[in-house]
Amino acid sequence: MKKLPKLYKNEINKNITNNKNYCYLNDELPRNNQFSIEEKITKIFNGLGASYNIPVLIRTYNKEYRTSLVSKTKNNLVTLDNEVIKIEDILSLEILK
Repeated sequence: MKKLPKLYKNEINKNITNNKNYCYLNDELPRNNQFSIEEKITKIFNGLGASYNIPVLIRTYNKEYRTSLVSKTKNNLVTLDNEVIKIEDILSLEILK
């Protein structure tokens, strides 16, 4: 068998900072409720990811829902629990973490 030459190994004389620089993108709704309910719903459906993966807390005149939104029509929201909520009945909408 033939003897092979040694491999060349370059010395590293500088600092390597791979993956040290990063940034966070914050595309969340502010906590002070400056958006209307319609704008919050639009932000949920047009944001990154699927809307059914975003937990929300919806308060209406009659009930409080802790669920995720599946679809939106002109006047209604459909939740993951297969409940229909009228948009005009919503008092507040919050995104849960």
